[in-house]
Amino acid sequence: MAKAKKNTVQPEEQTVTIPYPDTDSEHEAKAILAKQIPGWASLAKDEQAELLQLIRALRARGAPAKVKLTRKPDGGLSIEPAGDSEVLGLLKLYDAFAANSIDPVNARAQELLKYLGSVGADTENRYNAALSFIESMKPRDQAEALLLVQMYVTHDAAIRALSQLGSAEWVPTAQTFGNLATKLLRTSQAQMETLAKMRRGGEQVIRHVHVDNRGGQAVIAENVQTGGGKAKNDKQSHATGSTGQSAAMLGHDPQGNGVPVPGRERQAAMQDARRD
Repeated sequence: MAKAKKNTVQPEEQTVTIPYPDTDSEHEAKAILAKQIPGWASLAKDEQAELLQLIRALRARGAPAKVKLTRKPDGGLSIEPAGDSEVLGLLKLYDAFAANSIDPVNARAQELLKYLGSVGADTENRYNAALSFIESMKPRDQAEALLLVQMYVTHDAAIRALSQLGSAEWVPTAQTFGNLATKLLRTSQAQMETLAKMRRGGEQVIRHVHVDNRGGQAVIAENVQTGGGKAKNDKQSHATGSTGQSAAMLGHDPQGNGVPVPGRERQAAMQDARRD
């Protein structure tokens, strides 16, 4: 009995065009969308308002940086800015990699292409997806751009390792890919923490808190050290002379005993204030 042939016909790709109403008037924008978006009239008013809001937010973000990949006679790929204006496309790549010359742009671009080629994903869609991630993170300098390239390829490699778990037929194979995915995900988390530290500027806050609980009253003195420097809490009175070095004043006695009264043999000078 002959086996039935599987249907190998691939479904056609559907292209969705998002209109951008070039007007600030909400009434005019909705009138334009009603003509260009199928099923607009069947949407509820809040859905129409939300759709218009999302379209305007997308337009505000601007067109992303994109490239064209062209296969060369030797089998390699060349990378060129996409779009009608080559200058505008190139400047977007400069901005995406926080570069001020073409050399770091080429270096980062080739690093991405080499990785995607090693996993058989060197297509324009995958490359531009990686580029979109880097651009959305808005690197402030070339160090951050380099780290963002590492973050993307590490995440992609971790997802690929995880995807192998479902097709693994043997336990050792599943353990191998599971361990690899775990290490890659930990590396990805460390990279995110590194980026966060870089954007904080390496600021470090160390608090030294001293508690004096003599006499039933807690006296707290705090020194704060920030960013490698040391700043003391100077908002307190400073006594001069030996009287300023005496023990802390006794606080209220919880048992109800009165504070000792000094004798009247002679008058004594009042101590300098210890605090405001």
